[in-house]
Amino acid sequence: MSTYVRHVAPVPPERANGLVSRVYEQVNAEASSIGPAVQMTSPAPEILAAGWSLAREAQLVGAAPVLDKTLVALGVSQANHCHYDTLAWAGALRLLGRPDLADAIDRGAQPADVRLAALLDWARSTATAGAPAPLPGEPVAEYFGTALFSHFINRMVLAMLPAGLTPGTLNPADEPAFAGAPVFRPWRTDRVSGASLSLLAGLPEGQLPAWADGAPAGRAYATLVAVAGQGAGLLTPAARDVVSSVIGTHRGRRTADTDQLDEPLSRLPDQEQTGARVAVLAGLAPEALTNDQVAAWRATDRRYSDHCTVYLLAYGAMTAVGHIEADLAETPATGACGA
Repeated sequence: MSTYVRHVAPVPPERANGLVSRVYEQVNAEASSIGPAVQMTSPAPEILAAGWSLAREAQLVGAAPVLDKTLVALGVSQANHCHYDTLAWAGALRLLGRPDLADAIDRGAQPADVRLAALLDWARSTATAGAPAPLPGEPVAEYFGTALFSHFINRMVLAMLPAGLTPGTLNPADEPAFAGAPVFRPWRTDRVSGASLSLLAGLPEGQLPAWADGAPAGRAYATLVAVAGQGAGLLTPAARDVVSSVIGTHRGRRTADTDQLDEPLSRLPDQEQTGARVAVLAGLAPEALTNDQVAAWRATDRRYSDHCTVYLLAYGAMTAVGHIEADLAETPATGACGA
């Protein structure tokens, strides 16, 4: 088992093949070295590919400045209390030439730029139940896709990476935080929109979201929803109903009060509770998920593997993200300066 990933044994780059190898190759060329936040979903190549495709098509390419979308990812990660991703995106801001912006946000200050401050407020508001703040401007698909991917990956990171792990500065000139720590690649301007969609060939396509307006990020999101949804098959119908009900009650937003989750779960037979609990925690309180809880679920069926584990966690996480997406889709955009 990897020191830097919980619950599963990830596929290291030197042993990757097939779809995992193709994803790693594109990530390594366009984004970063293959750190634990990439490797953690590798036992389920379909989840890995769909997640990377959404991240790439929403955040790394398109019409909106990458600085803006990095700020969105940072705001969501802050609101979700995902320390690993918060540090990663703050490091990205510094590497993009805005250490002043990263330092101000780290101090708890708002960006001086009104538009950037509105974007940050919008990103943070998506983590709170109720109508999010209006999105300040276009393109909706890139900002929505970035925020939704961030909510998904925050939950997976909190569930699967050890508490206290940090990515370091992500600068290749600095001492890495640990062996195999991720390093960002130099920013490229020659990325072609849609280039990751070939990785999704043969995967369930799902229903394209209206907010995407045909953009590649919409196809990637729909595929991630469809693939992660297959994790529902690991639960009984009754357990699925409880997972849906509990996560829906919170509109997919995180909660620190895990005691309140126990009562609806306790209505299930003991053996069915274990998987439902893993899925619910993945969606609402991923940092509270313990090794023992995952092991207890896996002990209910010897066929459950690392592949199944990633699927169950992704199912819980994307069940939560689906509610956030629904709330976002109902909120109109404002003018480009948030006016």
